[in-house]
Amino acid sequence: MTSKSFSTPASPEAVQELFRETCTLHEKGALPEAIERYKVLLELLPGSALLHFNCGLAYFDAADHAEAETHYARASALSSADPDIHYNRGINFRRLQRLEDAIESFEEAIEAGDKSIDTLYNLALSHQDNNNYSAAAAIYDRILAADENHLSTLNNFAYLSHKTGDMEKAESLYRKLVRLNPEHTAAKHMLNALLGKTSETAPIEYVESVFDNYAANFEQSLVHELSYKTPTLLRQRYETIFPEDRRTHCLDLGCGTGLAGMEFSAFCSRLTGIDISSEMLTVAAEKGIYHELIKTDILDYFTQLSEPVDMVVAADVLTYMGKLEELFRKCFGSVKDGGLFLFSVEDTDAKDFSLKESGRFGHSEAYIRKLSRKIGWHICDLHSSNLRRDKEDWISGMLFILQK
Repeated sequence: MTSKSFSTPASPEAVQELFRETCTLHEKGALPEAIERYKVLLELLPGSALLHFNCGLAYFDAADHAEAETHYARASALSSADPDIHYNRGINFRRLQRLEDAIESFEEAIEAGDKSIDTLYNLALSHQDNNNYSAAAAIYDRILAADENHLSTLNNFAYLSHKTGDMEKAESLYRKLVRLNPEHTAAKHMLNALLGKTSETAPIEYVESVFDNYAANFEQSLVHELSYKTPTLLRQRYETIFPEDRRTHCLDLGCGTGLAGMEFSAFCSRLTGIDISSEMLTVAAEKGIYHELIKTDILDYFTQLSEPVDMVVAADVLTYMGKLEELFRKCFGSVKDGGLFLFSVEDTDAKDFSLKESGRFGHSEAYIRKLSRKIGWHICDLHSSNLRRDKEDWISGMLFILQK
């Protein structure tokens, strides 16, 4: 909280000076001070659309999106023909997950004369996030007609085409994206998936990007729409094989928003979550179940571990890794004698593992058994399961409990 360190202006010249000072503070990132001064100016000029707009921008920059909307709404009412107000209000609505309102605001910006690709692109994203796939695709086509090399559109349109089953369109878009940006690891990975080429693992940048973008809607989509129950099923298998068992320190690899952590926290005195996605970790922290949350690649994490743990859980994590030997070795070397490794894998008809059309990896039972024998893990439990839905079908897989 800031204390008022300036006097209320008493003349038009003083008001102008305070406005300049406020804008400078805003530009320098001194947001509390800028907001305090915007409020004083708004007391003097409550009908100023510019002041409400600037104040909305300051609140947006301070991540107070609810208060930003209060001022954007007032600015919009005062100056409904200003496309910049509608555009920024739409961006703020996206942060608030008010997608219908975001769509309306971007459309109002366009009606007010906004011809920028950024506005069209954000309108398309809002439709896509709101599951209005045909509307999003139509806008992406419109953008590419104006700028055929718009990378963000190529990326999101490729993903949308892939998701909706238009594999020919997705392949064409991924190919163009890779041609324009050969370092685009996510596009290369998904193109390999469509072409049936198996790599050893998914690029870490791809995994991080997927889950950073997915964090806000992750649980709603996975649990409620795709009937995902893998953490619950793993916990049930654990309780069946090890009734009354309690562990001292457990690792939740690829913890995401904390779905597995919620299932296993009651069985661990200490629970550590590791994930590459900072957005996922933010949601996981809100659950209050982890003693520590660490942003890093799960393979890199084991070099930080100072003492062995009792249990490692990896629910729906190995689907982003093809070759598993390094992970199995690091987990084995990081647990105490009698320690456990619980995980899920998707099925595949391949001998060892394969990159599936979805961009996820499948692993064979024979491959898991071979690795376990080689490294020294004992398979305590193997249970076939439907992991989650994919459109109208179930993705089949296996739940494993290994013991050292």
